[in-house]
Amino acid sequence: MSPELLREISERYLLPFFSGARLEPGTIASTTRAERAAHEGQLAIKFKVNLKDRYRLVLSRSQPFTFSGTRVVTEIDVVRAFCDVLADMEGQLEGPLKNDLLSTFQRRVVARALKGGTVEQSILKGIDRLVEWGNRLYEGAPISASMGFQPSGAIHSPNLEEIGNLDFAAVLSNGFDTILEFDYSCGFIGLRSLETCDSVSFRAPLRHGHIAQWTSDHRNKVAMTLNRLGEILIFRQNELLFARRSGRWHYLTHEPVVSQMNVPRDRRLRESIYETCIDASFARTGACIGVVSVFQQNKWKKLISEQDDLVNSDSIKARALRKVVRNTKFSNLDRRTRQELAAIDGATIIGHDGTVLAAGAILRVPGGSEGGGRLAAARAIAGYGLGIKVSQDGSIVGFRSASSDAAFRIM
Repeated sequence: MSPELLREISERYLLPFFSGARLEPGTIASTTRAERAAHEGQLAIKFKVNLKDRYRLVLSRSQPFTFSGTRVVTEIDVVRAFCDVLADMEGQLEGPLKNDLLSTFQRRVVARALKGGTVEQSILKGIDRLVEWGNRLYEGAPISASMGFQPSGAIHSPNLEEIGNLDFAAVLSNGFDTILEFDYSCGFIGLRSLETCDSVSFRAPLRHGHIAQWTSDHRNKVAMTLNRLGEILIFRQNELLFARRSGRWHYLTHEPVVSQMNVPRDRRLRESIYETCIDASFARTGACIGVVSVFQQNKWKKLISEQDDLVNSDSIKARALRKVVRNTKFSNLDRRTRQELAAIDGATIIGHDGTVLAAGAILRVPGGSEGGGRLAAARAIAGYGLGIKVSQDGSIVGFRSASSDAAFRIM
């Protein structure tokens, strides 16, 4: 494949998987013995389609790529799946069907990265069925549904295609705490009601915690959910791995983002902040969250009005919110309460020790700030530690300095 064609396809279909990523200019030399995809340090992955290609493109971003660990799918797995699927169709990309083939290309990369081999086709059928249901209404309302795939030694029938053609099948599961179970031959096992979660992994949205937890007891379980906004979320081993928004697929990287926060130092507090960002993203409420470092304990107050000071103010707002928080550290608050606090118009500001310092605070930001109120507020509070903006379209961006580029991006 020519470097020009690979770059064109990569810009359109690979970059959207990784928020904040870019393709480096030009190419780097490769040999016929070199892997098709390999890490180039922590911040880059080099790749090509065929072993015979004597060049590779370089994908880079400011936050580190995952090397290994307990995660079942890493960024390089996605890049390898991208190269594999592209190699399968390479001979057809020079003809008139190029755009038709590429229009559904990303979903094949997702299925290949999740579970290759014969199972890939089952995952594709599940994705395609949810996409179909997402384009329909049931009794005038958008459809929310979930299905899960698991290994099984038994033979099950009817199959996914037969079940999917029944009108009621689209609403047989509710997408939150019930799930349609299939084996990896697409045989229908049944409908399962899921037990209440004691706790939801920080790697999954709160409202889909039951679905994520369904995948936690077996490495080869895959669950997928369609929500009423037409988004598709895919889970494996109790974490959200892929999300389809506005027709584009995104790969979710959790651990590197939590590490990139740096502030606060407490790991559990960083996880709770990340959880709330993910929850706000998929609830589509938007949010602005700031963390004040230990060295900026009083300086940050110049950003807010006196009545927004949750610790010291005697305003009705402060007194009411103190009864909500009840002198509880942010990480110890119920996850639903954290989400509701973050959804209040304005910024939620947290001390380095987890003390909730303000909620719904309207920040004083420099004149001429670009990008909207939440972005300006996130940049402003970042000057005192960490600032995170969650847009109502679901994207998340975090800053560690008021003037720097984003430290991390999600979707």
